[in-house]
Amino acid sequence: MRKEDSKYFEEVVASRRMFGGKIFNVDVEQVILPNGIPAIREVVQHHGAVGIIPFVDDKMIFVRQWRAPLGQETLEIPAGKIDPDEGSDLKEVALREMDEELGLSTDADKLEKVTAFFASPGYSNEKITIFAAKDLQPVEFKRPLDADEFLNVERLTLAEAEKYIEDGTICDGKSIWAVTYWKLLLAKGE
Repeated sequence: MRKEDSKYFEEVVASRRMFGGKIFNVDVEQVILPNGIPAIREVVQHHGAVGIIPFVDDKMIFVRQWRAPLGQETLEIPAGKIDPDEGSDLKEVALREMDEELGLSTDADKLEKVTAFFASPGYSNEKITIFAAKDLQPVEFKRPLDADEFLNVERLTLAEAEKYIEDGTICDGKSIWAVTYWKLLLAKGE
C-alpha cells in the first residue's frame, strides 16, 4: 500500500535536523494528521543494524558489555550498526561483526536471514536484520574491537540464557527474540 493511500498517513510539511551524529540523526518534523490537525514528531534516523544468533554445539554465544543508557552490564547477541558506506550486503556486515566481536566466521551461505524488524517504530526508523550462524570457525587474524568497545564473549545454554532474561541481564529486544527463536527451533527438533 502506498503511504498516501493509508487512512493514517501523516503528511510531513517541514523537517529540521536537530542533531547529526555518527550513529543516528534526530529530526523534528511538522506533520498534518489524518484529521487535518498539525502535530510534531521527533524522529531518530538510523542506518540500521544486524544481529547474529551464533550457535556452537548446544550453546548460543552472547557478548557481555556495559550499556551506558541503562547503567548496567548486559548480555546480548553480537550485533552492530550498518555503516553508511557498507552498501546493501547485510551478510557482509554480519560477518564483520562476528569477526570483530567473536573472532569467528563462517561461509556466507551458512548465514541464514531469520527476520528483520523495527526496534522502536514510535520514534525511530532503526531496522535490525537478524541472521542465524552455524559452522563457526576461528578467524586467522581477528579484527580489532572499536576503540570504545569493551566486551566479553560468553557461551550459554538455553537454561542459562533464560535465567539471564529473568534477572534482567539479557534485556534487549533482539536478544530476547533470539532466545525465543532458539526455543522454537528446539521445539521443532532442529
